[in-house]
Amino acid sequence: MLIYLFFLAIPLVTSLFYSPSKQKGGWMLWLFFIPLFVFTGLRNKIGPDWIGYSLIYDSTLYTDFSDISITSEPGFFLVNKLSEAMGWELYGVMAICAFIFIYGIFSYALKTPNPWMAVAVVTPYLVFVISMSGIRQAAAIGFGYFMLSHDKEYLIYTKLLIIALAMSFHTSAAIFLLFLIFDGKDKKGLRLLGVIGVGIFLAMSLNDTGTTNRYQREYIEINIVSGGALFHVLLSAFPAALYLLLRKKIVLAVGANPTVDMASYMVLAALPLLLISSTGVDRLTLYFSFIQMWIYPALIKTYKGSYNVVKFSIFVLILFVFFVFFMFGTHAYTYLPYNNILFD
Repeated sequence: MLIYLFFLAIPLVTSLFYSPSKQKGGWMLWLFFIPLFVFTGLRNKIGPDWIGYSLIYDSTLYTDFSDISITSEPGFFLVNKLSEAMGWELYGVMAICAFIFIYGIFSYALKTPNPWMAVAVVTPYLVFVISMSGIRQAAAIGFGYFMLSHDKEYLIYTKLLIIALAMSFHTSAAIFLLFLIFDGKDKKGLRLLGVIGVGIFLAMSLNDTGTTNRYQREYIEINIVSGGALFHVLLSAFPAALYLLLRKKIVLAVGANPTVDMASYMVLAALPLLLISSTGVDRLTLYFSFIQMWIYPALIKTYKGSYNVVKFSIFVLILFVFFVFFMFGTHAYTYLPYNNILFD
C-alpha cells in the first residue's frame, strides 16, 4: 500500500505549495506524467478486471478486422488488434488505455486553478481504482476530459469526433453529448440536431450488437449491486453540493463554468437513482469526476482568507478516501501487492 501512498503524496504535497503566480506553465505536471504512466500502464496482473480483459484479448486472437462491425466498442477492439500485431499482448492494451486516460486527466487539470490539487483529488479512486481495472471506461474518460479541457477552443464537429472516439471504447461515454447541447449560446439548434443524430445512430448501433438488451438486463432488471456505490457517487456529489451552495462567491473569484453547473445538478439528481440501478449509476457518474478536479481548486482560490484551512481540509479528505478504499474496499486485495512488468 505504501507505493500507492507515495504516488498520491507527490501531487498532494505539491498542491499545498503550488502558487499560480510562481509556477507558470504545466511542464512540472507533465514530468509527473511519465512515472504515473509507468505505474498504472505497465502494471502486471493488478486489478479485479485483469482476467476479464485477458479473456477479451484472447478472443481477439480468433477474430478478423471484418468483425469490427459487430462490436459496440470498435476503438477498444482496434487497440487489442494493434497490441496483438505489435507483439505487446494484453500489456500493450493496458498501456495504451492508461496513456489516453492520464493525458485527458492532466489536460483538464491544467485548466483548473491548482492542477496538482486537481490530479490529487481523483487519484485515490479514479486513478488507482478505475484506471487500473476498468480500462475501457478509463480511456473513454480520458477522451472526454481532453474534450472538456478544450471546451472553448474546439468546434462542435471536433467535439463530436472526440466523443465518438470515447464511445468507441465505452458506449456509456455518450453522456458527454448532453454537455454539447448547452455548450455556449450560439447555434443551439445545430448542436441539438447533431446530438440527436449521434444519439439515434448510437441507439441503432447498440441495438444491432445486443448491447442495449444487455445493459437493460444487467443494470435495471437484475440491478447488479455495486459495493460502495453510494460512497463512489458521493465523491462527486459532495463537492457538487458545496459548489451549488457557494456558487455566487466561487463564480466571482474563479468565473462561471456552465459544464460544472450542469454536471453538479446531474450528479446530485443521480443519488436517488442508485435505488433503481446501483452499478449503472455508479459507472455513469464516473464521468462527472471532473467536477472534483475543478471545484476543490476553485474553493481554495475563493477562500483566500482561510487559505491554509481549506487546503488542509481537502488534504485530509483525500487521504480519508485513500485509506477507506485500501482498508475496507471490496476489491482492495487485487491491487496488493503491486507488480510492474519492468521490475518483475
